[in-house]
Amino acid sequence: MPTIHGKNFIWTHLEKPSANDVMEVAKNCDLHPLVAEELLRPTFRPKVEVYDSYLYLILHFPQFDARDSSHGTEIDFIIGKDFFITTQYARLPVLEQFISECETDKRKSKQYLSSTGELLYHLLSAFFEHSFEELEKMDKIISAMENVIFKDRTRDYVEDISLLRREILDFRRAIHPQESVLRSLEEEGKTFFGKPMRPYVSRVTGDYFRIWHTLENHKETIEALHQTNESLLSLRTGEITKNLTIMAFIALPLTLVANIFGMNMSSLPIVGNPYDFWIIFGIMLIGIAGMFMFFKWKKWI
Repeated sequence: MPTIHGKNFIWTHLEKPSANDVMEVAKNCDLHPLVAEELLRPTFRPKVEVYDSYLYLILHFPQFDARDSSHGTEIDFIIGKDFFITTQYARLPVLEQFISECETDKRKSKQYLSSTGELLYHLLSAFFEHSFEELEKMDKIISAMENVIFKDRTRDYVEDISLLRREILDFRRAIHPQESVLRSLEEEGKTFFGKPMRPYVSRVTGDYFRIWHTLENHKETIEALHQTNESLLSLRTGEITKNLTIMAFIALPLTLVANIFGMNMSSLPIVGNPYDFWIIFGIMLIGIAGMFMFFKWKKWI
């Protein structure tokens, strides 16, 4: 259990805590047994609870793995006046980097560790900043795909678009439940942290809504790209079907004449004439030209 000493408090960080770790922290910080029990395992939904001397906050943030997919990763906060506890159950590079900066960078350490309220603000800001960076990467991918779809109409981008839609859906699933929790934190935080912390708590809620609105924009854009791609594919399929149909109808006179003169009969007109091949060939050409002129007259080609 690494500990970092702030100005008037101690920050204890738990990573996949054991029962002994939780028991020790609960004893030192006088945590409620229900809170201590919840620290032993991840919780499905985010929440905020107010106790006599501390706040218990659970949030989920999207994390991206090597397959470029995202999933919600939980982090628990217990914020008291003289103690600050964080708990993670999976790897969180953003949190690990933040802890490293607090341990090695004196300037940032002084800025982040002035109070438990400001530490919570800077931690949440770091997580939201990471989410913004991922959304910017997503925006670049969407813009590039938009340009390619209109330039290269011969390729099917359904799979690429589906992967992006899944990524946005996973992102939304992790972020969406936080709205009510952050609103509650904003209301409770004004009383718990005092008047000086009100702008900080409001800023965190504002960051959340900026991320949500960006996600909504990405969702609408990718849905529009999906519909556009479907329309372009349908148009391309229609053009191919049209061309194949026209070719079949143009070749119809050839098939008809060939079948007529290919009948095994004792007497056929033209057959036996010194120029029978050229006459039949001419009939075929006239049939092809006639069908072609008919399609041109109908403006089908």
